[in-house]
Amino acid sequence: MNLYLNFLHTTVRFDVAEDATAVFEPVRRFFRHLMAPAPAGDVTFSVDVRSYDPDTDVAPEVWGLPQSVIRRSNAAEFNFDAHIVDTGGRRTYVNRATLLDAPADTAKDNTFLVRITEGSTVQILDFVRDLVIRHEENLGTVVLHASGLHRDGEAVIIAGPKGAGKTTTLLSALRRPGWQYFTGDKLFCTIEDGQILAHPWRDYPYVGVGTIRADARLERLVRDSVDDQIDTYEPGHKILMDPDVFESWLGAEFTAEPKRLAALLLPEVKPGEPLTVRHLTDDNERWAHLNKIVDRQVDTTFFTWQTYLVPDYTAFYRGLAELRAVLGSVDMVRLRGTLDVDPDAVLRHTTETDKETAR
Repeated sequence: MNLYLNFLHTTVRFDVAEDATAVFEPVRRFFRHLMAPAPAGDVTFSVDVRSYDPDTDVAPEVWGLPQSVIRRSNAAEFNFDAHIVDTGGRRTYVNRATLLDAPADTAKDNTFLVRITEGSTVQILDFVRDLVIRHEENLGTVVLHASGLHRDGEAVIIAGPKGAGKTTTLLSALRRPGWQYFTGDKLFCTIEDGQILAHPWRDYPYVGVGTIRADARLERLVRDSVDDQIDTYEPGHKILMDPDVFESWLGAEFTAEPKRLAALLLPEVKPGEPLTVRHLTDDNERWAHLNKIVDRQVDTTFFTWQTYLVPDYTAFYRGLAELRAVLGSVDMVRLRGTLDVDPDAVLRHTTETDKETAR
């Protein structure tokens, strides 16, 4: 089976062996909004997908090699350790769930081999997502680390440091009429007609137990479909949720359709304080806040398996400069207090200070 993931300037071809079709299905389902039976352009990367039996597909001496840390994440499911074998200009990452055979340099060789099991779904999703993200960044596409919602062809995104109240703001805003879920943790920016076009990027939601318990229906969905041990966790514990379950609760399935980027909300949760709203009008302050959520800036630790895709900072900074030139089309708003947010009220709101600044 041949499938093509088409996204912006990247096309990934998957050649899926018949005996790997069933275990590849969760990956296909996750990316179904981007998958097609034909390429949209030239193939950027080719991935040969096969089934995996670690006891017969790996030489016994490999298991005696020391394991290397490939990735560490706040979500334990995304942690990846592997035995590494270098042969013939290629590098193979091996653990009991997944085998990834990668080129030393994708500029010279764009082919990958993955052997997968039922336990490797998250690792393969992470590998594919990372492959697309880094390739787009190398071409100058700016990736922002933010969640968001949309309405009437416009996207409003929400960003900030851990604990700022991003999920709280998103969920409260989605309770307002007409607003729908847009993106989970990243979006890609292109420029068209002097405005920023935001392209959503699907993720696995990583949601705090306190947030889940605040909604009886979501708690029931999680208990029935994700983790029946939810009652044993502290409120600060986070659960990696199946995106289909999360989106069914929101009542809006993810769509890959891009939207005009209309606004950026920067929340700071302060329980018990009334909500205050400040529109940012100073160009330098706005630019500083945007830079804090550029994915390349947020995640400066390159995972070991990214060595085959060396970043081109020339294109990256050129893309940032082009973005700054059109940033005036995006409203940027600081929110502080109890984050029960009505996006319409927030985006209409202009304080007396803002009026004076604008004069």
